[in-house]
Amino acid sequence: MFDITILAIVGIAAVAGWRKGFVAPLFAVALSVLGLYALYNGPGAGLVPTGTIGLGLGVLVVGFVASVVGRVAGMLVSLVHRVGLLRAADHTLGLPLGALTGLVAVYLALVAVVSFDNLLAPFHGKLTVDQAAVAALKVALDANPQFAVMIDPGMVDAMATQVAKAAIPADQIQKFDQTLGYYETTVRPQLISSALAPVILAVGERAPFLGRHIVFPEK
Repeated sequence: MFDITILAIVGIAAVAGWRKGFVAPLFAVALSVLGLYALYNGPGAGLVPTGTIGLGLGVLVVGFVASVVGRVAGMLVSLVHRVGLLRAADHTLGLPLGALTGLVAVYLALVAVVSFDNLLAPFHGKLTVDQAAVAALKVALDANPQFAVMIDPGMVDAMATQVAKAAIPADQIQKFDQTLGYYETTVRPQLISSALAPVILAVGERAPFLGRHIVFPEK
């Protein structure tokens, strides 16, 4: 099921790329990247504040550039599509570009899922969740606060209170957090049995800018 989802995402992205063509998306991405480079490493670097405000400014810049580029690219595409051969080439080249976009999206999603899985390592393969497992999760969550949107720190505290009295059976985790329980019982088995996920992560690791090393979970 996991691999079918990956193939479906890439397939839908490829069809979308074929419909949109090659010129407009490439033009938009190129100018957006150019705008970010100018903001962070070019003439505007000295004007960008640090921290969250600076990142937010980058998002605004990309949004503004995308709105402007969308209009310019639309006019450019209309000119290209007046020639039948160029129109066919635009759609043909858009197919692999769309598929590549889908693969990038899948790679980023897999990085997030596997990072989350590594965070939950103290729970994996355990028949019961004890004090050591909950303490390890709390330490990992404190070191990675971005995962607080997926794991409620209050829930971890509630589990800590419970395991101080008695260990929690693995099949009872869902009573504390449905997302955590669903992940452990449904999503994780599909992830570790996936044939495509390790390959995509291995290839994506070598991608410029986006690539990062990440350890795929073991069974």
